[in-house]
Amino acid sequence: MPIEIKELHIKVNIVETPDANSNSSYQLNSLKMNELKSEIVKECTSKVLEKIKEKMER
Repeated sequence: MPIEIKELHIKVNIVETPDANSNSSYQLNSLKMNELKSEIVKECTSKVLEKIKEKMER
């Protein structure tokens, strides 16, 4: 049974603090960034499917 998500709100607040120790800060390369994005999408999909399953069981 296909589902349709009509509206999805994602709210994010990212605060970058200046770090005195520059060794601890790093920049993500594009490969790592894509991996992180993929991980976020998988987790969100999993949570949505869990909620749908809960609703169907009621």
